[in-house]
Amino acid sequence: MDSYESSSSVPNLDGDYEEVDFDQEVQTPPPLDLYGVLSVPKEATEEEIKDAYKRLCRTFHPDKHINPENKKAAETKFQVIQKAYEVLTDPNKRIVYDMFGEEGLSTSWEVGPRLKTPQELREEFERQARLKRQQEVENMVKAKGDLQLIIDATQVFDPYDSRSRQSNRFSILNIQNIFENAEVKQLSMKHSFETQLRPQTQAVVVGQTILRNGIGGGNIIGTLRHSFSPKVWAEVGSSIVQPRIVTAKASYSIDADSFVIVSGHIDSIYSPPNLVFTGGRVLGKNVTGYLTYKTGAWSLGPWGKHGLYSRREKSAVAISINGSFERSGYNFEIQTGLAQIYISFNYNHKLFNDYLVKTSATLSTSSGLTAVLLGERKVTEYTKASFAIECGIPHGVTFKCRLSRLGQRITIPILISPEFNYKIILWGTILPIITITAVEQIILMPRRQKKKAEKLAALRELHAEYIENRKKEAIEAIRLLLPSVERKIETEKVKDGLVILEAWYGNISSLRDVPLNEKKDVADVRVPVQALVHDSQLTIPGGYSKSNIMGFYDPCMGEPKQLKIKYQFQRKFHEVIVDDTAPVACPLRSHIISIH
Repeated sequence: MDSYESSSSVPNLDGDYEEVDFDQEVQTPPPLDLYGVLSVPKEATEEEIKDAYKRLCRTFHPDKHINPENKKAAETKFQVIQKAYEVLTDPNKRIVYDMFGEEGLSTSWEVGPRLKTPQELREEFERQARLKRQQEVENMVKAKGDLQLIIDATQVFDPYDSRSRQSNRFSILNIQNIFENAEVKQLSMKHSFETQLRPQTQAVVVGQTILRNGIGGGNIIGTLRHSFSPKVWAEVGSSIVQPRIVTAKASYSIDADSFVIVSGHIDSIYSPPNLVFTGGRVLGKNVTGYLTYKTGAWSLGPWGKHGLYSRREKSAVAISINGSFERSGYNFEIQTGLAQIYISFNYNHKLFNDYLVKTSATLSTSSGLTAVLLGERKVTEYTKASFAIECGIPHGVTFKCRLSRLGQRITIPILISPEFNYKIILWGTILPIITITAVEQIILMPRRQKKKAEKLAALRELHAEYIENRKKEAIEAIRLLLPSVERKIETEKVKDGLVILEAWYGNISSLRDVPLNEKKDVADVRVPVQALVHDSQLTIPGGYSKSNIMGFYDPCMGEPKQLKIKYQFQRKFHEVIVDDTAPVACPLRSHIISIH
């Protein structure tokens, strides 16, 4: 049998695991993960939990120690191990813990004896949780706003006549010229309020107004949405003033992978409503397909035959595919209809943690060819700024600026050239990139790094006592583990098995030139990692921070952490580095390193 075979088939090795957003500010230490205490995966069976519990009891049960100091340390550790075992082996408690964490365990749940199966218990816990949250969200009102200002600046950037072009060569630098020649083409404002009437019912009120070329109008729209079941929800809405439009929408989930949405609107009792039917199905792990049919204006006998009282919308059919991945996504759509035929493609990609790049292209029989390139950046925790350039044939070139914060959004499209102009596109793309990059590197980056360092220092000072206690507990656990680990190392050496030479946990990615034993934000975890080795196999499940494992602690709170292991197996040296929440399986051939 291949010595590497058993570890290469460890479940979840390359599967999904929880990612931690390290840029998010941490205010309080994370609660202890009971799965991490026992070093078992979250989908572990009761038998696997019992086996892990028995292994830990051999080391941490107080009766195993005679030395008073070791006995006292073991009592503290065993209480945590015992709690984890009791919760994870009780089906009811485990369901509550999986859904609500330790806070759920301390909450009183009134579940009746009629609830027998885990599914019935889960549904009842969810129902009671919704009722508890109802009091908190009942009076909560979510507000969103959108302001759009469309500006025609073609006379500023590209004057019509040659005399103006010559005299205004540097007009872009002339503030007076900008105000004199820029023209506001359209101003629109929209604001909405959403409130929870009941656990399954929401109400939305939207006010909107638009001013175009000196002519304006507005309306107020009210919408009521209700969820009848996890599979069915519907909403109905109506405008209050003229033009009066009534809208309705309903969704039904056929199964976990398929759904149907039907929507419609009617603006006159003399014509049938315009309907839209959409069917969706999950085609793959990250891919969903959609089929949409729009009826447009239609008639039912004499009802709507002449269409005198309704806008004559045309029917169309569209097919689209959406892909959504961890850091990117795409959408491809084809529509054919009586009014227009178009093909569109959108792609977005997340750069680092704060940048998002979007690009799209549309070819239509009614509007020609349009391409858009957009960059979005997270300025603060709640604020995003984006800049886009839109090129169209025959629509010309338009720049768009957008600022959004806490549901409020301001968008300013600026028409630069009425026709396709490659010079404007070139400079309009390069100059903002150079400017933004310079500001980012020279001003914002140092400020951000300084601010992050100050936050980390304040965070660690605030929780200094907690960090010190966790470190002390880890040292005590290592002291208790050491005798059994030394015996295990001798056993592994005899059969050329798996021996941990070095194991470090913390912010390993920083200060690579500094020896790990001299770093303050890295902990030596060789002993607890060796303790997890059984029959020359090391398995550490993913899905939770490794700081929960006995003998581990968080040496760099608020920063990303990794686990670096250097080990020997069959007289060959191996090395692996994994992220904090990633699973570990050793030995693997891919870990072999050459020693010169």
